[in-house]
Amino acid sequence: MVYFTRKAGKFRLPGAITTLCKHSLIWVVASVFLLGSTLGTQAKTYLETAQGLLRNLPADSRIREDLEAEIVAQANAYRRSKGAERLQASPLLRDAARAQALDMMLNGYVGHRASTGHGFDSRMRAFLKSPMQLPQMAENAARDTQKGEADAAKARRLFQQWVESRPHRKTLLNRGYKFVSTGVVQQGNKIWAVQIFFAPLPEGLKVLGSGGLY
Repeated sequence: MVYFTRKAGKFRLPGAITTLCKHSLIWVVASVFLLGSTLGTQAKTYLETAQGLLRNLPADSRIREDLEAEIVAQANAYRRSKGAERLQASPLLRDAARAQALDMMLNGYVGHRASTGHGFDSRMRAFLKSPMQLPQMAENAARDTQKGEADAAKARRLFQQWVESRPHRKTLLNRGYKFVSTGVVQQGNKIWAVQIFFAPLPEGLKVLGSGGLY
């Protein structure tokens, strides 16, 4: 509630209304506090869910570290062909990428919102010590369910989906990103992949929000 003086005379609210406004202000402050606590709990809950997915893979599925490396190699080859610097493969958000790939596999979708309802930002907050740690971030996600072995050729075909999509391609070539964490999971002859791109926080700079995601 905002109290203000207009022109030369003070504007005074009647006592009852003033009391009501004070109570309203207390309610607003309490609501903000509770909302912050709820967001923290949700982030913790998502982290526990994601870690549970990684600890309990279905018997017919597995994480494909070799295909993760293949997709990183494809990303760097593509960036090099366009004059962009190579990305450094990072383990920092690898579990976040793998957990999202597993979630997509288990629930039959491709996207950035987890089946728990957590969007990209809240998923990343769950894995980071500070929401401010990585202000510039983005994510690409895809799957390949075509026939054929789940091999490097399939991984390259999946990667090509991103190259042929303008927004995904824009993320791939973004020169602001210096690191990438990749997750690939296989079930049968199908694969699901997630790449999370990010840049370190410049010293002394505080930026709210994240980069685009497609």
